[in-house]
Amino acid sequence: MTGDWPSIAELGALRQQLIAAGQLTEQTKGLFDLRMVASVPMYSQVQEIVAAAMKQGGLPLRRGYLVGASIQFGLVRQMQALAPPQISIEIFTNEAAARSWLSTNP
Repeated sequence: MTGDWPSIAELGALRQQLIAAGQLTEQTKGLFDLRMVASVPMYSQVQEIVAAAMKQGGLPLRRGYLVGASIQFGLVRQMQALAPPQISIEIFTNEAAARSWLSTNP
């Protein structure tokens, strides 16, 4: 991801497009690179973001987030806390470590 954080509607549209194309399934694992994101949502918006994702199945169920700034870490940490138990989220500053974690079975 680069630039400003996408709106909930934009994230939902992308998720729905990927699901419809068969590219996002329960077996899909996601690596989200936030290091070049120019802005992040306010912490008060994170619960709404998580709820919107769960309405579409919460896919992907296993997610690694690459962060480079403390505000990005805080955002993903809040996502971890709000995510239901079937969603596995880990935070990384090293891409190789993130890819290694995603390649293992839960």
